[in-house]
Amino acid sequence: MGALLAALFLIGVYDEVIHALLTSLWQRLLAAAGLGQQVRAVQQGVSGGVTKRLLPAVATYAALYLGICLLLLRLLLPTGAQWHLALRLYLATLVVYVAMVVAAKLAGNVVWAYRLSRHILDFVVSPLPVAGLYVLFRAGFGPQPPRA
Repeated sequence: MGALLAALFLIGVYDEVIHALLTSLWQRLLAAAGLGQQVRAVQQGVSGGVTKRLLPAVATYAALYLGICLLLLRLLLPTGAQWHLALRLYLATLVVYVAMVVAAKLAGNVVWAYRLSRHILDFVVSPLPVAGLYVLFRAGFGPQPPRA
């Protein structure tokens, strides 16, 4: 568990370096697959309120960070019911994020909606949900392990 905490900390501290490495890697992979032009076209259609970075690099970073957070929660939470509730809460939050981005796009690139969605994503891709869920479940909220 200590290795996961260290990985989470290091990924957060060196996020710019990791984003740069992922961007370089994705650019080379997409160029080698002949998809560089298509990705640039898609990237130009994405509002700067969503991201200014290469989408595959951002998605890879988010998946890596979320994967470590979820694995850490799996190790910290004593019951499967708590783990499943944590997964549902993460999923619900990500659905809200996607809905906000789609709504902002459909409403003509509404800046405040993009900003709000960005804050939601920044919250999800952070250690705060892990700490918050752990504290809430330990304090008695949510499903509890059976008592002996």
